[in-house]
Amino acid sequence: MDLRTILKAIELVGDNLPAAKALYEGFIAVTRGADQDELKARYEAAKLASDELHQRIQDA
Repeated sequence: MDLRTILKAIELVGDNLPAAKALYEGFIAVTRGADQDELKARYEAAKLASDELHQRIQDA
């Protein structure tokens, strides 16, 4: 499976859902090189965005 297909699958379930976490973690485990680096970076960005949203909700 290519990176584009993987990212489309994650996009379809949404970055903030548990399913996306499972997809990221699963695909990170089976990819290598630049594809793995890209997935790791996107996963970290999604986690940061989720954490920021959670904090804003708690602060409201």
